[in-house]
Amino acid sequence: MKALLSLLLSLCFFYGNLKAQVDYEIVVATDFDGKVTQGSIEDLITEIRKGKPVRVGWQLDFDQDKQADFDHWVDAEFITILGQHVFTQIETIFIQGPNLATPQVEIFPSSDQWTAVIGTNSKLLNRFIFHKDPKLGGVDGQPIDSTTAVQQIADLKKVDTWMVATFWAVPR
Repeated sequence: MKALLSLLLSLCFFYGNLKAQVDYEIVVATDFDGKVTQGSIEDLITEIRKGKPVRVGWQLDFDQDKQADFDHWVDAEFITILGQHVFTQIETIFIQGPNLATPQVEIFPSSDQWTAVIGTNSKLLNRFIFHKDPKLGGVDGQPIDSTTAVQQIADLKKVDTWMVATFWAVPR
C-alpha cells in the first residue's frame, strides 16, 4: 500500500511538472521605434480576449545603436487594451543593475524599487520608488521645508520614458 501511494504521488508530481512547462509563442514583436517586426497586435488582442496568459519581453539599448544591450522577460499581470495597443504594468521589483563587463546582474543593498508600464508601442514608462533618504529631509517626523529637498523628492518620483524593442508571447 505504501509503495502504491508513493507511486501515485510520484506520478502526480511528474504530471504537474509537465503541465507547468508551458511552451510560449511570440505573437507580436516591435523594434526600438515602435514598428511591428513580427506578428500583429490584433492577434495579441485576440489571444488576450480568449483569456490566455501573456509574457512580455523587452530589450534595452543604452548606447542608442539600435542593438539590444540585454533582455528582460516578465509575466504580464495587469493588461490594458487601449485603442489598437496593449499595455501591461510590470510588477514592482527591487532595484538591480547590469554589470556588462562581468557579465552579472547585481541587486542593490536597499529597499528601493522599480516599476513600469510597457506597451506594444515600444514605450516603457518607468519610475523608481525610493524610500526616505536622510539627505532629503522629512526624517524623524521633521517637515521638509527646503525647496531643494522638495525638488529632489519630485525628481526621484518622475516617470521616464524609454523606447524598447518588445516581444509579446502566449501559450501555444
